[in-house]
Amino acid sequence: MSKIETLHTHTTSSDGKLSHRELFLLAESLDIAVLAFTDHDALPTPEIMNELEGFRGNTTKWVTGIEITAGMPKEISGDTGSAHIIGLFVDPTNANLLTHCLKAQEDRIKRMQKMVSSLQNLGFEITENDCLEASGGDSVGRPHVVEALRKYPGNTVVMEKMRLEMAKESEQNPELQERYNYMMGKGERSYPYSLFLTHGAFREAYAEHEYLPDLDEAVSLIRNAGGVAIIAHYFTIRRKMPLDMLEKILSEKRIDGVEVVYGIGEYKTDREKIIHVERQTLRELAQKYNALALGGSDAHSKEDLEYYAENEWFSRETAGFTEKILATGKVNKKFSSL
Repeated sequence: MSKIETLHTHTTSSDGKLSHRELFLLAESLDIAVLAFTDHDALPTPEIMNELEGFRGNTTKWVTGIEITAGMPKEISGDTGSAHIIGLFVDPTNANLLTHCLKAQEDRIKRMQKMVSSLQNLGFEITENDCLEASGGDSVGRPHVVEALRKYPGNTVVMEKMRLEMAKESEQNPELQERYNYMMGKGERSYPYSLFLTHGAFREAYAEHEYLPDLDEAVSLIRNAGGVAIIAHYFTIRRKMPLDMLEKILSEKRIDGVEVVYGIGEYKTDREKIIHVERQTLRELAQKYNALALGGSDAHSKEDLEYYAENEWFSRETAGFTEKILATGKVNKKFSSL
């Protein structure tokens, strides 16, 4: 059987639990053929790149990448939130991309500060330093906020009270009932996000990014750094960017492709059928416009990557993805160990 790939993963440079070295060695132990490092608005440092060079002769191959948090296309007006754009085979020393990362990290700290203030108002015990400690002081994201909340046992009581409030209110609200059932189906890991850390959550503690290059600006950053730009996990933006808008962007070649392997966590929930149909629709759109159809694990932890690798019904779709990228002639193998 062809080896699987994962062109979407995270390390401790953003909100992952493993270092580049740890993630690479884990991928190799799982017989993963190609591993792309795609941290949120963060690139491998020169020190990390030197370490990765030591793995150049290994069977598993690595690729440098990034996941840029971007705004919607200019055609979509208003406060519509963010989209995530994966960049693959990018030059980790590109000056403009590094400047973007610096601005994004500064913005992430401001965003975290707003969320901490809102959470304190909701009755949680949490500080900015707790979040910085959880992140290592670099790319602060919502998972670090969640980790900081878990530092204090009393926060579990506050969260459970909030869950019970949501359960009661959902009895008279079908839309809220659907969201509550989805949260319960996903398990306790999803509680903080469904209850207060997403846009439109039951109780609002979420804060949007203030620094957001729009989609076309993000794509330009990636392309000018030698990479290809891919829209990540479309299900997170389907209500903000309808399929007709996505098709327009693909037809105008404003993006190089779209993930079609994503959302493994949505399976075994009541959204399984929706995600399955959506992924097939995206495959058809990519084929129609000769765009790249890629994806991966979006792994943030050892457990994530192991789960992805063992579920071959899902992960085996990625075999040969990197060859398709190289066949476009748009990227340089220099930014990989291929």
